[in-house]
Amino acid sequence: MSVIIRNITIISPGSPVHEKTDIGIAQGVFVDPQTLPGGKEIDGQSSWLIPGLIDCRVNLREPGLEHKGTIASETKAAVAGGVTSVVATPATDPIVDSPADVRLVLERAGASGHCRVLPTAMLTQSGEGAQLSEMAALVDAGCVALSQGNRPFRSRKIEFNALKYAQSLGIRVILDSESRDFAGGCAHAGRIGTGLGLSLNSPLSETLGLGADLDLVEATGVAAHFSRITSKNSVERIRKAKAEGLNITCDVTLAHLVYSESAIANLDPNFHLERPLRTEDDRLALISGIADGTIDLIVSDHSPHETGAKLAPFPETEQGMSIAEGIIQLLMQLDKKSELPFEISLTAMTARAGQFINRGDLGAIQYGNSADCVLINPNQTTEFDDSNWLSAGRNSPLIGATLPGRILGTWISGRHIAGR
Repeated sequence: MSVIIRNITIISPGSPVHEKTDIGIAQGVFVDPQTLPGGKEIDGQSSWLIPGLIDCRVNLREPGLEHKGTIASETKAAVAGGVTSVVATPATDPIVDSPADVRLVLERAGASGHCRVLPTAMLTQSGEGAQLSEMAALVDAGCVALSQGNRPFRSRKIEFNALKYAQSLGIRVILDSESRDFAGGCAHAGRIGTGLGLSLNSPLSETLGLGADLDLVEATGVAAHFSRITSKNSVERIRKAKAEGLNITCDVTLAHLVYSESAIANLDPNFHLERPLRTEDDRLALISGIADGTIDLIVSDHSPHETGAKLAPFPETEQGMSIAEGIIQLLMQLDKKSELPFEISLTAMTARAGQFINRGDLGAIQYGNSADCVLINPNQTTEFDDSNWLSAGRNSPLIGATLPGRILGTWISGRHIAGR
């Protein structure tokens, strides 16, 4: 069925239809509404229509960790947050390191997923950092990139070989830079973590690892993406490397844009993350990095857990936050606080993300593109509570919060999904 959505403001920076007030949808793509004289009409009620978000780092948990979340539950939560495509990490159990694993994820996503699922897989067999995976076969099976996640390579020589092989095949790699000598610790090595007596994580754990990885990327020429950077120094190093022409991109998690180390002051385990929250100066530097394009993408790093995973003393709880279903509202909150304009943060989760996954038909509202879009009333609010929470993981500081913006509806490839 063809549809015309009227009385809206289209927010799709860089698109020819940016700021227009009508859009048509027919046969799963955006079309000129003037070509649909008989289309069903929807009154957008002066709301915003934005491209469907592309979240390039999501832990779907399935297969193997269904007690934490499933493809069905977590893609449903993602859609509630305005996400129409997710890039799934290979951190499942067993991990995704073979073409059969990739096909299994895609099959389950096709059977029970609520949005588009794009898998990634491990650079090394079993993620052990020793033997290289079947990279070409993994990409042929449907992977959009390869990653080692937070699992280290056995040596820098093995990492060099992996990056060089990926470069020879034209495959993008995702790197989570960390120095093993400084790894560990549940809190940033600063005033708050020290005062609480927590095990500490120095930003050197990231910057030393980043420096070595940048050298290897330069030596191999691989297209590399640095994921989950957290510190001001990392932003500066990425900015310098880009200025020197290195073929790299990077991302920051939404939590690191919204929260700083002060969030752990009351030892709320929902803020125990794999990459610790750092100082307010670091947070502001990350925001500046998004604003000037140094940081390409915003990701959720959505990590659902079962209730028991967060019921221990802070250092002993499992790491990660369930956050996907509040993404749009958190982006709008950053805008309302005059910290990051909504159009800029939106671009980092739409147009740039579409380029990252090599899907030119996603991430922008323009004629001929896949009709992935979200209708938002910016003047209403969304209250998150246990009664309307969709993720299997309740490990979220959003539960009990009221945030700006309300999603009225979502379309994926032209298929309409009602709002929360």
